[in-house]
Amino acid sequence: MLNNLFLLPLSVIPMFAPLTAQVGDMTPSAHVQVAKVPLPELSLEQWKMLRQQQGADSTPLQLEVNLSVDHGQVYDVNVRRSTGYPDVDKAVVNWITANWETDSWFVGGDDYVVSFDVNPATRQIVFGNR
Repeated sequence: MLNNLFLLPLSVIPMFAPLTAQVGDMTPSAHVQVAKVPLPELSLEQWKMLRQQQGADSTPLQLEVNLSVDHGQVYDVNVRRSTGYPDVDKAVVNWITANWETDSWFVGGDDYVVSFDVNPATRQIVFGNR
């Protein structure tokens, strides 16, 4: 049975990534890791729909979300910059709401911005560099 695990496409294996935030009034480059979160996932149907609608254009889509954190609990997640595909935006927002939390020591606050690159060609969602 274990051999079958390696046959799964990479897109169905959850990937975890560090989430960092500026804490306090430190210098702008003073970010600390506040969580290790699973990157959002889309269903096979959503990836297929994106590939069909995007056609030959293989440019990753950009998505930015605002979120609020209160002592480790992520809440009030909403789209700041859309991919242009409302179903995909909603799926990512729902994924974050259901699956993300920060370390409990992180008091948090409102209006944190998280950027993603949504790449239908590779079926991956990764943190964006913005």
